Amino acid sequence: MTMAGTTREGRVRRIMAVVAVLQGVSTLVGFVELLLVPQWFAPQLEGTFFAGRQQLAAVLLGVLVGGFQWAALWLQARGSRWSVLAHAAAGLVMTCWIGAECLVIDSFGWPHALWGGLGVTQLLLVCVLLGVLRPSRGREFSSREGGPR
Repeated sequence: MTMAGTTREGRVRRIMAVVAVLQGVSTLVGFVELLLVPQWFAPQLEGTFFAGRQQLAAVLLGVLVGGFQWAALWLQARGSRWSVLAHAAAGLVMTCWIGAECLVIDSFGWPHALWGGLGVTQLLLVCVLLGVLRPSRGREFSSREGGPR
């Protein structure tokens, strides 16, 4: 591996950590808000399964969704080879949570775009780290690879 590859990998890993921290903190804030001031969310949850069950929504958000973020960070801090999979899972869980939330409350706003976008960003960063989205630098695909020759 070249020094540039190591530097790029290090940058991608740092960005992944920053995104996971932002996501983890946001789930913690949502968890606390849902528990301490459930009336803020009552109008949005009226007529849904979560009406009057803000505590359940809080636990799902703070423990389940946030737990994936913190687990990814913990594994990354330990240098575990599983951290990349954990970041992918965290991004997927966050993206699914945001999608489900939009469906449940029948609404979409800038916070959904922000947090859902960060979930997708996590998934894309994993792809970059794994080399799936690495630029080919002029290399053409052979016909055997299914691309132009």
